Amino acid sequence: MFTHENLDFLLKQYARSACFWVAYSGGLDSQVLLYALSHILPKKRLRAIHVNHGWHVDSINWANSCQETCKKLDIYCEIISVDAYPKMGGSLEAYAREVRYAAMVKRIHAGDYLLTAHHRNDQAETLLLQLLRGSGLKGLASMPFCQLFGDVYLIRPLLNFTRSELYAYAKAQQLTWIDDDSNMNLRFNRNFIRHKVLPLVQQRWPQADKTIARAAVNLAEAHSLLDEVAHQDWGNAQGSASNVLVISRLMELSIRRRINLLRYWLKQLHFSLPSQKQLQQIDVLLKSRRDASPQINWGNVELRRYRDYIYVFSSIENKKYLNIGFTSWKLDEATITLPTLDQLTSKRVRGAGLNCSLLEGKRVEVAFRQGGERFHSSNRQGSHPLKKMFQEWAIPPWERNKLPLIYYQKKLIAVVGYDIDPRFAAKKKEWGRVIQHIPKFSIADRLF
Repeated sequence: MFTHENLDFLLKQYARSACFWVAYSGGLDSQVLLYALSHILPKKRLRAIHVNHGWHVDSINWANSCQETCKKLDIYCEIISVDAYPKMGGSLEAYAREVRYAAMVKRIHAGDYLLTAHHRNDQAETLLLQLLRGSGLKGLASMPFCQLFGDVYLIRPLLNFTRSELYAYAKAQQLTWIDDDSNMNLRFNRNFIRHKVLPLVQQRWPQADKTIARAAVNLAEAHSLLDEVAHQDWGNAQGSASNVLVISRLMELSIRRRINLLRYWLKQLHFSLPSQKQLQQIDVLLKSRRDASPQINWGNVELRRYRDYIYVFSSIENKKYLNIGFTSWKLDEATITLPTLDQLTSKRVRGAGLNCSLLEGKRVEVAFRQGGERFHSSNRQGSHPLKKMFQEWAIPPWERNKLPLIYYQKKLIAVVGYDIDPRFAAKKKEWGRVIQHIPKFSIADRLF
């Protein structure tokens, strides 16, 4: 039996300063959740957020109805309209879910909580769906009670209750709700499982929803254990940055642990996961010659090998550095934003960086590699092809176009983060300008 007192734990377990945002469709489940919370939470800590997908002729009416209900309950309600139509061939349900969560999380302040009204029947449906898709442990673990989305925690406080229990509560409280007729459309896989498969299963096994939900919990525990192992393996195999792995250390692991680590690594960096076929291609990449430079692509993800390392990055981010012209910069201006939205900062220090006596108050130009450049390195006589220097510095080919180059009077005088032409470098007791490169779309930015 469900009562609003069942949600008291939210007040006891979570920060008192935080707000709880209910993902509010106006349907039975979210209506019950919002109404029950209105009895136990101070109104200043309770919010509703409604996403209008624009699919249904009554979408606007539903949004207005949600707004009106919240007004009666004295609860703030935010309405968001989204474009939830996927590209050709995409899953309507999956794309709508992705867009919906992204829109809600974007509106909610860090430290607040997003609550959804998923219940035990939803959990059973999700596990069956994932099973029929051939999902791994992560998918079969279905919906966790609590998970982190960016800076916002998503909580599903109704997972232990059935749809019938929520319905009984709604009738007892004389609630009204929106009936979306698309929930009866058997074209959608979830609806087919809900209306055709589970009722048949429960005729034979009346507690099926409960036992399936328990199986999801067991699978989640198994998946959590695999994540712990992968996290330890990542610590042993990580290269110079979070998007780099050391191949020789990867190859010390069994094939199963390698795959487990690769999936965990990509998931932590918020990249889409490769298919089984692509994982086999990655295994071939790992076993390729040390001097080979193979790559594997899926979606907007690029995975490449260089020497004893594999790198992962977004192909979209990588293309923004092509065909960028020169940007003028006065070095004593602390920060400059480049056309790529990367930033350069300069700091005045003694005995390092570009010589202030030569360049202070002067304008330099910033550019990215186009090919054919020559550079006078600090450990070589005369100028040499920049490509040769990149090879000596062990910079992967796809990273070379991202490095800012500093020019003075049309001469390349510095490669930011690597070297300075000795004729323009500050000596031991001289003042210099040290330049730091801050990429706009660094991997650190992806760890939101």
